[in-house]
Amino acid sequence: MSDQRAISLFEQLESQEQEVSREADRRLDSLLDWSIRSQDSCRMARIHSWRAHSHLVRGILDSSMIELDKAKRAFQGACDSLHYMSIQGNLSATLLELGEFEAVVDVTQGSLALWNEDWPKATSRNGLLTNRAIAKAYMGDMDGALAGFKDVRENARREGMPHDELDALGNLGALFGMMSGDGEDTRMLDSALFYQRQALEVSKQLDDRGNLTIQYSNLAVTAENLKDYPLALSYLDSSLAIAVADGLLPQQLTLADHYGNVYLKMGEPDSTIKYMKHHEVLKDSLLNIEKVRAIADVQEKYESEKKARTIKELQVKQLDSELTRERLQRTRNLYLFSGVGILFMALGLWSRLRFVHRSRAAIQAEKEVSEALLHNILPEEVADEMRAKGYADAREFERATILFTDFKGFTAMAEVLSAGDLVKEIDHCFKAFDAIIDRHGIEKIKTIGDAYMAAGGLPDPANGRPGDVVEAALELQEYMEEYKKQREAAGLPHFEMRLGMHTGPVVAGIVGVKKYAYDIWGDTVNTASRMESSGAVGRVNISGDTYALVRDDPRFSFTHRGRVQAKGKGEMDMYFVDRA
Repeated sequence: MSDQRAISLFEQLESQEQEVSREADRRLDSLLDWSIRSQDSCRMARIHSWRAHSHLVRGILDSSMIELDKAKRAFQGACDSLHYMSIQGNLSATLLELGEFEAVVDVTQGSLALWNEDWPKATSRNGLLTNRAIAKAYMGDMDGALAGFKDVRENARREGMPHDELDALGNLGALFGMMSGDGEDTRMLDSALFYQRQALEVSKQLDDRGNLTIQYSNLAVTAENLKDYPLALSYLDSSLAIAVADGLLPQQLTLADHYGNVYLKMGEPDSTIKYMKHHEVLKDSLLNIEKVRAIADVQEKYESEKKARTIKELQVKQLDSELTRERLQRTRNLYLFSGVGILFMALGLWSRLRFVHRSRAAIQAEKEVSEALLHNILPEEVADEMRAKGYADAREFERATILFTDFKGFTAMAEVLSAGDLVKEIDHCFKAFDAIIDRHGIEKIKTIGDAYMAAGGLPDPANGRPGDVVEAALELQEYMEEYKKQREAAGLPHFEMRLGMHTGPVVAGIVGVKKYAYDIWGDTVNTASRMESSGAVGRVNISGDTYALVRDDPRFSFTHRGRVQAKGKGEMDMYFVDRA
């Protein structure tokens, strides 16, 4: 990246809200390399802070903390002090997500004590005040939290920052809702309603449809706690109108739950059941969409999933049409609204405190499922790189040992077994293969029909050495021999297997945009395949190159087969391996 282009990109990022995307991460990577080459420590600190923010938004908190540490070490006295405050703001936000509330208070109070009133207006101070107030609320200091949010509001109004004012009003309304003791103190609920209505007005002035959805929803919850159910339904109608118009399925799901709760308290079981059913259909549809989104970067979207989602969407439309007719029978929409909604962001403590534990548990559960899926499809090191960077670089390995297996008699088995039983047999064998391969630190690459492919020595060259792969290969053949005896004793058909191995250089990585899969390329792969096809049933056949690396291993004995013709390779030295 040229200096002129880098400076232009840096200034562009300074003047706009930080984008979080894979392409944005690549730009930050390039900018960081440029700042290191140019030895510009101030810009280096700024870029590390931006990278920390990107990790924070994605929930990769450990990486965020690492980037923030780098930012603070790069920062020097000659750098812009507001940039330091931005670093501290990101640090306090990350600590808040980690639940380190006392540390949040320490960081924010130390930073705010250094604030110079002559500095130009900046969102950093409001961010520090907000994070401190939220931390105090978590710690039970409601008065401190209240004072903090009021400070944010006053700063925002004085400096003409309506979005920060909206944030403060939403948090004030949420805090009073929390202080109401689940609706026991109606005075607190009245205060919550007061601030939430102000937040609604600011959202309307900003022409921000997304925030209007939030404010209507918060107002509905407060009205519900005040037992003013018709008012709650009116607010819910206003919120739902935006969510439906903008196709915001997660918000529709939440609102369906709210409708059900309100009707339950009103003693209308038919409407309650109707919205409960609507909630379940929306939930199924959303889960389908979220699952596909979670694995879109690691697994191909199957046609059956598309059909399932289509069916669910039709059910949603049908139920939504029925519920819309019902809502038209009563007066609704106490306020007019306009604009274009984009995001349903949690600006208020209502969702951040009242439902925080439930939300965090659900998010963490989904995150664990997604990460488990990612680690199940990709090697751990590659999955971590994908999670941190959004992509993984291809790597060359000077020495990898490739193993291929193939079942003999697959066609014959297919003639006597049903399709389901045939797949069940393959699955039974491959599950056993997975356990053996994993135990020896070898990486499973893929299965192709009834063929199984694995590799040792990648992505970590210290794992899966040639001797380990040979040991695993012997265990695979021993397992197949034992399973063959079991099947024969039961009078059932069985598989027999050829297995071949070769060691040499490969390139490994991830390609494609529609489906991610870790794969390897190179002549070594082709040669390993020839070792399998030129082998014998029940035996482990290795190339001369692999033999040269394991011949002194006392665990094995070898039978030189001489130079054997291999398709497309000519004559090659091959060896059968047995246990010593």
